[in-house]
Amino acid sequence: MCVHRGSGVPRLKPRKRRPLGLAQPQTGVQVRGVEIVQCVQDVTNSVPLVADKATLVRLYLEPTSVSQPGQITAEIAWSRSGGGDTFLPALNSLRVDPGSPFSLREQREDIDKSLNFRLPAAAIGAGTLSLRISRIFQPGGGDLPAAAFNIAPVTFTAAPPLRIRVIGLRYRAGPTTVTPAAVHFSYLRSFLNRAYPVAALEWSHMVVDADFAAPFNDSTVDLANAQIAALRSREVSSGVDPRTHYYGLVDDNASNNFMRGKAFAIPGTAQPDTVASGPAGVPNGFAGDRDASYADWYGAHELGHTFGRFHPGFPPTRRTRAIRHSLMRTAVSASRTTNMSVSTPGITNSACRPLRCRGSHITT
Repeated sequence: MCVHRGSGVPRLKPRKRRPLGLAQPQTGVQVRGVEIVQCVQDVTNSVPLVADKATLVRLYLEPTSVSQPGQITAEIAWSRSGGGDTFLPALNSLRVDPGSPFSLREQREDIDKSLNFRLPAAAIGAGTLSLRISRIFQPGGGDLPAAAFNIAPVTFTAAPPLRIRVIGLRYRAGPTTVTPAAVHFSYLRSFLNRAYPVAALEWSHMVVDADFAAPFNDSTVDLANAQIAALRSREVSSGVDPRTHYYGLVDDNASNNFMRGKAFAIPGTAQPDTVASGPAGVPNGFAGDRDASYADWYGAHELGHTFGRFHPGFPPTRRTRAIRHSLMRTAVSASRTTNMSVSTPGITNSACRPLRCRGSHITT
């Protein structure tokens, strides 16, 4: 600190930015990988991308390729159909420390350990997108030499909308009437929009009186599904789009009346006339969830069964093929321990265990 002569007012000396320097000047800052992700992805970008769906490019840097700790950011360039480049800055900067490097897995599991770019609407329409890293630099400083890294072109494919109608089932628990709160519908709607491989969600919901009352038992979900199936049949006959999947939502009454979720069946292919039902409530840590509702991931899981998707590893001999199936690879945001995955039809359904589908993207 210094004092400006004649004023007596302290004035801060500007700090000199120390250049990062490179651990290997002949190669420059190294890039471990680039991932183009909408929900579920792997490091080879093998999961198909849906046109017009929010898309993030994640750039993973090699921390040991710099000589000392410091902040780094970057820009990428994108182009369509052989057109000119459009440049896009990262949403963030990243502190790298060669003395305390993080692994690629740590980077993939933590959004703050990658440089992130949200692609604009003009970049994510149907067709092929080309990407390249245009510069890596210190914020407020000069460019850093960067090792060459090729990003293979990616293709965005148009997808039909997801059509969902959710029916809240209002029931009696002694003198109390229990109704799903609005937050549970909102969370489920948001989750489906983000996690399923669609760019558009056609959504509707309502609440009706249930054909059952508390206390619940193992057959309660079957009663719920029967009621939802009958209601769907009437509404489709009256003009509702027959491609609409129906889901019953039952509030757990502050965990006093938990109804385990279940699909009416698991068809060989996606069948909108196969209904499902599941619980809703405030999780309070249930399956690791601490937000306002677990109806989001639980409902997305049960609806996945109506598309012909099984739990992972069933049947065990088909597990590899199941996980590599292309239709619903991006069905549910998942971690390595997810209980909602892609599978091949071939077994009968059972009620689902209450495990949460978590994480920002799969880490295969």
